[in-house]
Amino acid sequence: MYLQRVNTPPKIDLLPEHLIDQIKAGEVIERPGSLIKEIMENAIDADATRLELHVKNNGLDLIRLQDNGHGMRMHDLPLAFSRHATSKISRFEDIYRLHSFGFRGEALASIAAIAKVQCLSFTDSDPEGSELRIEGGETILHAKRKKENQRGTELVIQDLFFNTPARLKFVQSQQSEKKYIRSIVYSFVLSHPEIEFHVKFDDEEKDIYPIVATVEDRLLTIVPKGKDRVLMQERFYENYVVKVTLLPDSMKAPVSIRNIFINGRYVLDKQLHRVISQALISVFGNDDWYYLAFFNLPADSIDVNVHPNKTVIKFMENSKLISLLTSTVKELAKPADSSQAPQFRPMTTPTLPISETPENYHLLQERHDYNMDGLFSPHGPQTEKTDHFWAGEFLIKKEHTDWVAINTKKLIAAFVKKKMETEAISIPLMVSEPYPLKGIQEKIVLHLNTKGFEFEKLGPETLVMRAIPEWMNGFPLREVVSILLHQGKFETLEMRPSDWSTSIWEEMIQSLGSIELMKDNVLCGLEETLRGKLR
Repeated sequence: MYLQRVNTPPKIDLLPEHLIDQIKAGEVIERPGSLIKEIMENAIDADATRLELHVKNNGLDLIRLQDNGHGMRMHDLPLAFSRHATSKISRFEDIYRLHSFGFRGEALASIAAIAKVQCLSFTDSDPEGSELRIEGGETILHAKRKKENQRGTELVIQDLFFNTPARLKFVQSQQSEKKYIRSIVYSFVLSHPEIEFHVKFDDEEKDIYPIVATVEDRLLTIVPKGKDRVLMQERFYENYVVKVTLLPDSMKAPVSIRNIFINGRYVLDKQLHRVISQALISVFGNDDWYYLAFFNLPADSIDVNVHPNKTVIKFMENSKLISLLTSTVKELAKPADSSQAPQFRPMTTPTLPISETPENYHLLQERHDYNMDGLFSPHGPQTEKTDHFWAGEFLIKKEHTDWVAINTKKLIAAFVKKKMETEAISIPLMVSEPYPLKGIQEKIVLHLNTKGFEFEKLGPETLVMRAIPEWMNGFPLREVVSILLHQGKFETLEMRPSDWSTSIWEEMIQSLGSIELMKDNVLCGLEETLRGKLR
């Protein structure tokens, strides 16, 4: 039946509060797992050191959580279930200086609007506790309770969605919901080794996870066969800290452990998961790993107030985050004693198109039998030796007992060619980079946009670059990108290689394989310079 038009406009009415609550509940409580996440965060915010969770029928029949946190006073208990009532913030600016999980004051109100809720709470300071019962947003009971136990809160949630049956149609299959709930629960178990967890599903045996010292200890509590198989790396950059823990996923675990935490908060960020996956593939050849990635960032550099369930976060410096994460994963592949400078591993000579490389000219050539140890002083060897130096566009590098020369422009050409043949993750630029459109073909721009770049036409004469592929992070962008846009040759690149970070050159060489000794004719152009310094 089609909707019929009416001549008189419909009356506009304010919605009743109970209906507003039920609508808002759909934003916060999308599924039972979302509810469990919210109440576990509340318990941890209350400084609980022990959580006991019991879930029946994937949370639709029963969710019971008991904690030993600081509890709530009798007059505060009804406020906790009122919308926009919170103890976490008092000013708007506090949203960007959060040191707690909760702050919106919506979760408990949303839960009470679509379920039957009983809450018992006890504090250290009050001789009696309190009880609150709410069904479908309506308060049934608010009374004092005799204090029988220590401090803490017990929350019993039954008949979820009983008054919004339409929501039940959007609950996933039993297996899917159970898998999701387990992933949420174990994200807390793994990220909070300082808390004791008791977890029970339906009539299954209860799992108990006692307090342990570290995340790695808790991981081994869950996956005991993973002992001696755990890899862990922590890196710092300015005021950013990233810690990544890996375990082969061939180890049996109750859930798939692939979790990301920002300042202790479990988040769902597809881009960061892709970054980890691609970094694992580049290092290990596959991404068959469980991983825990913890980011400790300045509170004012992230925005948690993006989505009501707080699993989506905006970052102020996304490219810095991605770069640090990628390098941390790559460090995991190095030997345990590789605290020294990275070593160059054997590799095959990179191949370049015949049109770009003369037959007798190779990127990496044979060595000269010069003694270069005294190169840095006219009076003989220095007491402090270095393993590399620059001679024009050549990187002179000591490899074991040999010195080898690398033509850096040829190295860049080979590295860029290889990377442009693979898919890449995009990193947004904090400031867009403009380029004149003149001389740039549209097909080149479209091709680069499929390789991790993001170009956009800005007016009739300007092209702006808004994102770059992850592998270009740290490159002098303007010069290199200009060559790509105009299909130029890297031999024309105007640069001082010594101005580039040494780690970039090392990464390029390692990406292509390793150093192969150079042939004499590559150093011919340096012969006069070197002779003067080697006499």
